[in-house]
Amino acid sequence: MSVAAYQRATQNTENPKQTEYRAFAIFTRALEQAEAEGPVAVVKAVADNRQLWLTLQMDLSSSDNKLPKELKAQLISIAIWVERYSVPAMKGEASLEPLISVNKQIMEGLKGPPKAASDGTPPPSQAGQPTSA
Repeated sequence: MSVAAYQRATQNTENPKQTEYRAFAIFTRALEQAEAEGPVAVVKAVADNRQLWLTLQMDLSSSDNKLPKELKAQLISIAIWVERYSVPAMKGEASLEPLISVNKQIMEGLKGPPKAASDGTPPPSQAGQPTSA
């Protein structure tokens, strides 16, 4: 299967959240591996991650974006922080860990809340917590 055919197939089967999650996963993995690969890899991984956030910021600023205004504002604020933090990170003056952490938090949000089991029992992370029944 050619790359173009794979990309078309992926686009036809993924919803926007899945596509965003996959993009964050790719760039987060690159950030995680970059320090071990050296300064050139760090610069590339941070620059790529910065571009991801810039693209997200542009989408959030669009009138076509239907997310709630408060959420859009919070995400734009994070994008601005990523932009500012990326410069010292590319110079090796700041750890990549905060960028990785933010990306992972966004990925968790894109996954959405855990779903309850079909028998009505809560997922393991919610076991023992009171329910609102």
